[in-house]
Amino acid sequence: MSMSFGLATTLSTSQKLTPQMQQAIKLLQLSSLELAQEVQAKLDSNPLLERIEDDEEYGDSEGSDSGANDSMETAEHSLTLDDWNQTTATDAFSSTAKKTDEYGADSGVDIDRLETVGLETNGAPAGDDNITDFDAAAYNDDDNVTDYRTDNYASAASSQTTSSAQHANEDFDSYQGGTSATIQDHVRWQLNFKRLSDTDTLIAEYLIDSMDEMGFVRLDIDELLQSLDTMASFYQWEERVERDEILAVLRIVQSCDPLGVGARDLSECLALQLAKLDPSTAYLKEAHALLSASEYLVSNNIKALTEHTGLTSEDIMPALTLLRTLTPLPGVVFQKNQPDHAQSPDSYDIPDVLVTPIRRPTGLPDAQEAGWQVRLNPETLPKLRVNQEYASLVKRGDDSPDNQYLRDNLTDARLFIRSIEERNQNLLKVATSIVHHQQAFLQQGATAMQPLVLKVIADEVGLHESTVSRLTTSKTILTPQGLFSLKHFFSSHVSSADGDISSTAISAMIKQLIADEDPKKPLSDSRIKETLLADGIDIARRTVAKYREAMNIGSSTQRKQKY
Repeated sequence: MSMSFGLATTLSTSQKLTPQMQQAIKLLQLSSLELAQEVQAKLDSNPLLERIEDDEEYGDSEGSDSGANDSMETAEHSLTLDDWNQTTATDAFSSTAKKTDEYGADSGVDIDRLETVGLETNGAPAGDDNITDFDAAAYNDDDNVTDYRTDNYASAASSQTTSSAQHANEDFDSYQGGTSATIQDHVRWQLNFKRLSDTDTLIAEYLIDSMDEMGFVRLDIDELLQSLDTMASFYQWEERVERDEILAVLRIVQSCDPLGVGARDLSECLALQLAKLDPSTAYLKEAHALLSASEYLVSNNIKALTEHTGLTSEDIMPALTLLRTLTPLPGVVFQKNQPDHAQSPDSYDIPDVLVTPIRRPTGLPDAQEAGWQVRLNPETLPKLRVNQEYASLVKRGDDSPDNQYLRDNLTDARLFIRSIEERNQNLLKVATSIVHHQQAFLQQGATAMQPLVLKVIADEVGLHESTVSRLTTSKTILTPQGLFSLKHFFSSHVSSADGDISSTAISAMIKQLIADEDPKKPLSDSRIKETLLADGIDIARRTVAKYREAMNIGSSTQRKQKY
């Protein structure tokens, strides 16, 4: 085998993202809380970037022209219905933004390459705002346009002032996670207020120790009596424990909260709860009779229940309804109501976009009276600017390390502000376009959801599909119908007699049909398919089953109630 060496040249083209471009793309897909953390990290690392406080005015920091583009501010503008009809969505939104040479020169970002990866780069978005109003026909700005850039979410704004308090609570939080109350502990605590002898306390401890997580005592009384007799013989007690004494202590345990705790089986648990009801409660006697034939009750043997209890079918139904109001597993219910300190606290979704209805002047037709206002949540938006005192120290032609450090941080601060501006501008455009397509959903609910894909929104606002996907990731919108993820409004379509219909709307229809069905005669997937077909929606039975299972709804056999 021979070996040879040689030199060769190859020509290839590749596309690489600069750190600045990567930062712009990263900011697009951040949620409001993640953006607050990113802003705080940038404030900590860049001395030329600072936050504008609530009590400060823009005019105080913008006395010179050099700082006019170094802060996040907006200029009021209006988008009328005529403007929308005469221009595209991209032109209508971008008409308020003008390119700024200072950003393009200092940021070091290749505008063409940003457009290639799907970022909207119309220069510094100094003229955009965060409010867009439109009526039922098209977008239409309201005259009262407000400034949207306020301090970001309070948790980030107060992170420095509350750090000491957070450290003080660390030990307390770790202590809380160390223990959690159980049903046994809860019963023991209640027995402390009852006057029990030493022997009764010993019996109660045996009973409580045998209690399972459902609150049922799983210790046989005869076995406990035998164990106590053995113990009395070994320790030579003067008096032996009688069976009646064990049963008396058991009744004391059963008198504790929650009702039904200490029962030995399900029938006794329900009987204990029935005993606490008002004697005049309707069908109380019939409910007790059903519990006396619990073996037939569990097996749904209505005929055997009728023969054993002597009740008629008309009496059995309301008695079963009464039994369903009781708690079959008191221990489980108690445990669910206890706070779990070992888990992280519940997270609360903070809407990034707010949609509110607006009223047009009276006297207009009904179709024109209601409109929608779309705006970014001011609580989630950072308000930043370049520190003009440090920026004035930058000298031209000075290559010293200190001057280079200031220059690099100045460029980074301006680029960061611009990236957030573009994120907010594009988020507003995408959210407004989504609301424009889903106005029927806002008025009528999930059954009126329209089919929508990313490409439609991307073409309308002039962005790449990947950019729209990033912008709708981890973003929520608060509407009159509730709080939803922006991704919720995108769904596939199914053909119908009246045109395409959203799969989300079909799921809502199926859910509504099941909610309105007779529990004794639930709708099968075939019946649901026929009902939808009568409304002009032609889908297969297996498609109905797929949507039903996606909503965690059981089949007709599982939903059927026999009594």
